[in-house]
Amino acid sequence: MIESNLLPEDGHCSECKCWGPPKELQPVTMWYRNTAREAMYRAQPDPSFRFDLICSFVLFLSIGLIQVVVFKSNVVVIGSLSATAVALGLFLYLSNYQMSELSPPGNNGPGQVIAASRTLRIAIFLISTSLIAACAIFSVINFDDLVIADVQLVNNGTEAVTFEVEYAPVAPVYLYTAAISLAAASAFLKSGFIIKLLVMLFFVGVQCSLLWQSSLFETYQMLYNSWPLAFQGALFLLLIASVLHTLDRQGEYVSRTDFLWKAKLKVEQEEVETMRGINKILLENILPAHVAGHFLKKEREFQELYHESYSSVAVMFASIPNYKEFYDETDVNKQGLECLRLLNEIICDFDKLLLKPKFSGIEKIKTIGSTYMVASGLRPGKEEGAADEKRTEEHNVVVLVEFGIALMTTLDQINRESFQRFRLRMGLNHGPVIAGVIGAQKPQYDIWSNTVNVASRMDSCGVMGRAQKIAKEAEYFLINRQLTPGNIVPFSTVVVTGRCG
Repeated sequence: MIESNLLPEDGHCSECKCWGPPKELQPVTMWYRNTAREAMYRAQPDPSFRFDLICSFVLFLSIGLIQVVVFKSNVVVIGSLSATAVALGLFLYLSNYQMSELSPPGNNGPGQVIAASRTLRIAIFLISTSLIAACAIFSVINFDDLVIADVQLVNNGTEAVTFEVEYAPVAPVYLYTAAISLAAASAFLKSGFIIKLLVMLFFVGVQCSLLWQSSLFETYQMLYNSWPLAFQGALFLLLIASVLHTLDRQGEYVSRTDFLWKAKLKVEQEEVETMRGINKILLENILPAHVAGHFLKKEREFQELYHESYSSVAVMFASIPNYKEFYDETDVNKQGLECLRLLNEIICDFDKLLLKPKFSGIEKIKTIGSTYMVASGLRPGKEEGAADEKRTEEHNVVVLVEFGIALMTTLDQINRESFQRFRLRMGLNHGPVIAGVIGAQKPQYDIWSNTVNVASRMDSCGVMGRAQKIAKEAEYFLINRQLTPGNIVPFSTVVVTGRCG
């Protein structure tokens, strides 16, 4: 019940909008409206770039295989394919060369450098795709001498060209290799769909211009008496480019949306961790730190009762008996508000003493009116297997007495500043106690035992300005620490009534 009101439900995010197109993206360019986020997206490394290169290299090999099979081996084909293969092979080697994990920090290999630099990736992308696109149609120049059978001058000075139609049927193959080169450009997934669109349009324009002027395509047009093959090829390649652009745009959208959701998730996780920390601090202000940690654990059983048993705990009640005489609900005191304000200042100053390292083992239990209840030794597991149990008892009692002295000193300071005559009365005892948390709403950490009852009776039956001394063995502890009744704090012996036992 306690932690269910503090911790957010697992897997639930009330403000997470996971449906519909994100408003953070520009509708046309798909860029982030936030400039800083756009810069972060572009600056992120791309470890998968080497796989894009491998994919483009496979497409290049398919172009080379088609040309070798269809056009036969010749100097132009072999030369263009070899030059492109060397360049792509070098890029592949550099992008896949990774430094060992045992290398010194900052000593990155070429693969890490290329993956981390967008500029290098774009440069490799442009060079690789340009080489593949050029290789796809470069060998068409080899057919100018093969398809032109004879050139004669007619009377008016013009040339009459006779074409050899043997090679004309292979002309459409260049359109297929050009289409494959467009696919190679689209294979670089994170190079930006706008850049890839511009590159593909440039390739289509250049390739169709060269094919239009080719004698092979002119021969094909004469043979089949159809529309110019270069014009048909332009339409075909534009269709291919538009399909690839659609896929690239969709991929860009998915990638940017994924990056956006990861950024939002990171922010929300940080907010959850911050809220967890705040909840922990709030819970530790209600319960001791070790108890709050118990309730914040997820593996504990639901509705499990928290309880701890201790064999030796020092308990002290410190009250201000004459505060009741000071409290007055008159108009001068704003119906008692000013009296309550002063009491709050006193309790807050008492709480500040608990922040001192020497009093870190003391736990505030509660305040009852003007009575301040604390205990020393409430550390689960600390006393188990202790080598010297007597020494532990002594430490708990002495620390609590020193804390009582600090309370008196603090109250004297407040009296001087507020011109009051408040006096502190304390009752101490030590012995076994049981600690636990009760209640589902506004849970209360408390301790129970006869030890607590005796300490309370010592306070209520004691004398103002004195600390009612505890058992004889505890007095022995105090004498050993030079905390005798004569030199530090006055003790008194009283008759305790109403003791449970």
